[in-house]
Amino acid sequence: MLYVILVTSILTSLYEFKKFKEKQYVREIVFSSILLIIGVILIILRIVSIKLPTPLTGIQILFQPISRLLTEMLS
Repeated sequence: MLYVILVTSILTSLYEFKKFKEKQYVREIVFSSILLIIGVILIILRIVSIKLPTPLTGIQILFQPISRLLTEMLS
């Protein structure tokens, strides 16, 4: 399964990057590469059954201090 994902992502990126290179879209190549690498890493971690935090955990970590501050101000 892992090899299928890697081969598919490599073939897709080569197909896309060929079009970007013809039009000289450097920023698009870089941004697309970064997103593809992040996606492949997350899929591999998911296949290996590594527990990943949900986006809600990140939101809670960011907004918990603000919530406490507002609670203290309003009480």
